[in-house]
Amino acid sequence: MKRPLMQNLLAGGYSLLLHLVLVVVLLVGLEMPSKPMVVAQQDVEIVQATMVDEMQIQAEMQRLQEQEQARLDAEQERQRLIEEQLQNTQDQLARTEQEYLDMQQRAQLEAEQRQREAEQEQQRIAQLEQQRHEREQASQMAEQERIAQEEAKRQAERERQQAEQARLQAEADRKAAEQAREKAEQERLAAEKAQQEARQQAEQERQRLEEEQRRAEQERQRLEQERREAEAERERIEEEQRRAEEARRKAAEEEERRRIAQAEADLQRQLQVEEEQRTARRVAGVVDQHTVVIQQRVRRFWIRPSNTEQGLEVTLNVRVLPGGDVGQVSVVRSSGNALFDRSAENAVFAASPLPLPSDPQAAGQFRNFQLIFKPE
Repeated sequence: MKRPLMQNLLAGGYSLLLHLVLVVVLLVGLEMPSKPMVVAQQDVEIVQATMVDEMQIQAEMQRLQEQEQARLDAEQERQRLIEEQLQNTQDQLARTEQEYLDMQQRAQLEAEQRQREAEQEQQRIAQLEQQRHEREQASQMAEQERIAQEEAKRQAERERQQAEQARLQAEADRKAAEQAREKAEQERLAAEKAQQEARQQAEQERQRLEEEQRRAEQERQRLEQERREAEAERERIEEEQRRAEEARRKAAEEEERRRIAQAEADLQRQLQVEEEQRTARRVAGVVDQHTVVIQQRVRRFWIRPSNTEQGLEVTLNVRVLPGGDVGQVSVVRSSGNALFDRSAENAVFAASPLPLPSDPQAAGQFRNFQLIFKPE
């Protein structure tokens, strides 16, 4: 836009200068007199033809000289006017050229000002775009942290409920063991009571025998033998009862110890299983979080191929070396677009080294894993 304006101004100035020169040339050509020469020729012819006297000739010559002087004065005045007009024209042309230069300079300054304003506007737009992009990234990160915190809360609540169930189960097992011990104690007391009743019965029998001895002294010797035999039998029976009671007590104690040991072993196995489940859930949570982080890092290094439609998805198998470096990438399930699949593989290599979790068990899951790449 600046070059056509300058060209128009130059063309206008040159055109004005040319017209002024033509006008000056025409004025000079039109006002150049040829009359004195004609008059002089006529005077010569009159002198030769009529032979007038010298006074008339001198008067005529004087008149002619005065006319010539007037003509010369008029010519000088005309030349002065022409020079003055030419000077004015030159001054006007100089002013026009200066105005043109001023207009050109102002146009250049205005163009530079507009260029600076356009650059400043582009910078402001770029800054606003950068700020909007940063706000979107911060919003996405905040949303991911919020989701992770909610998942951690839910996970903690599930673990707390499981621990509460384990505690209730252990409490139930403890009560069952306590009831078993109480039952064994009751059985032992019942056995002791039976033994005591047996001893009381034996004592009563002994007293009855003594009463019979007092009543039948004659049969004392005979009955004494029978009594000794009965006493020996009674002691044998008591010994057998005592041994049987001791065996029952030991058996009950052994059964109780076995049930307690079994309950403790079951509780230990249950706690071990729950610990393994918690570890597996924790490792799975860490793997899921780092999978999202790896996907986001690969998206940052991905370059969209030209003429690629939206909504494409490719599944890649990624083999990672110690330290996070990518060793090999292969397509497991193609998106149907070879350029898109290749760009996804290049993005994975460009994102190397990949961020790996510090947990050894979770890091082991990323030695050879599948990555679903879906940029949108």
